[in-house]
Amino acid sequence: MEKVEIVLNSLPMSGGDGPNSYSKNSHLQRKTTSLLKETIDKLILEKLDAKTLISGSNTFRIADLGCATGPNTFFLVDDIIKSVETSLRKSNSSKPEFLVYFNDLPENDFNTLFTSLPQDTSYLAVGVPGSFYGRVIPRSSVHIVVTVGATHWLSSVPKEVLDKRSKAWNKGKVHYSNAAKEVVKAYERQFGRDMGKFLEVRAKELVSGGLLVVGMCGIPKGMPFSNLADSVMYTSMAEVLIQMQSQGLITEEQADTFNIPIYSASPEEVTFLVETNGCFTVESMELMNPAAWLKRAVNVEDVRQWMICIKATMGSLFINHFGDHILDVFFDRLTEKLVGLTEKIESSYREKLMLFFALKRK
Repeated sequence: MEKVEIVLNSLPMSGGDGPNSYSKNSHLQRKTTSLLKETIDKLILEKLDAKTLISGSNTFRIADLGCATGPNTFFLVDDIIKSVETSLRKSNSSKPEFLVYFNDLPENDFNTLFTSLPQDTSYLAVGVPGSFYGRVIPRSSVHIVVTVGATHWLSSVPKEVLDKRSKAWNKGKVHYSNAAKEVVKAYERQFGRDMGKFLEVRAKELVSGGLLVVGMCGIPKGMPFSNLADSVMYTSMAEVLIQMQSQGLITEEQADTFNIPIYSASPEEVTFLVETNGCFTVESMELMNPAAWLKRAVNVEDVRQWMICIKATMGSLFINHFGDHILDVFFDRLTEKLVGLTEKIESSYREKLMLFFALKRK
């Protein structure tokens, strides 16, 4: 398989535990992750033969890939462990030791992650720095691999998008939303390469019968990305950058070469890649509403909170490209622009936009 080039410096969440940090501003992600609790619990109870998996060892191993800085990863891991323990009790098996691998890019703030690790954890914890598009865990050693809110991040911006000679040159935009079809195809191909590599290395790390559980940005097959609320955000981002360029706050070169490496895949795209890989059976593949907890119309405060989370999530991407001096100015302007588009955001498609899938290693 083609080697995947990995951009390591641009994707970690904002570190520390200050007012702008990911650990303090990931509450929307927590709400979305909590929607998966019942689904993951049911999967473990019905699809995972935990008793057989630990028959040759007294250690059950779990990996959270793209764990960031907490606390969401701890809630997720606790829920998984409780489900495994329930499964083992039902089969009259003794309780094993649990070992959890917390993985993220080397630049991730692991100090904040482990400083905030609850004191009363029921497991041993290990930090594993490295991109999940490569091997991060010993071969045939882990029983459950989970990753939520991470695999829509591509390993890099597609090269064609940054090539002025290419039809996919994405001048004036920051994403494939509302872009030329060549740009969309470039992102699509990059996702195919990345997810193909992701599945290849996970197949080496998981034991036979182990589960790979993924939650990521998704989209119904054939739906234009321009229908989504995120499209309003990406279009507004580009407009703010053009304004800042005109004021001399950033250069034209900086504006024209900034693209956000995020791709929303359809279930059909992922299913094809899983079938091509051939090492897994599909136990679940569905689109879910990531904001099912929101039972009313989107309001101005919702937009402001959304942007606080986006800043904590994408801040390092902007700092890496433009420098840290523009971050607050950019997000202040972006927030005010989107506040004025609250009705447009409310009317955008926001239903089936989280792709959840679970695969079992053959």
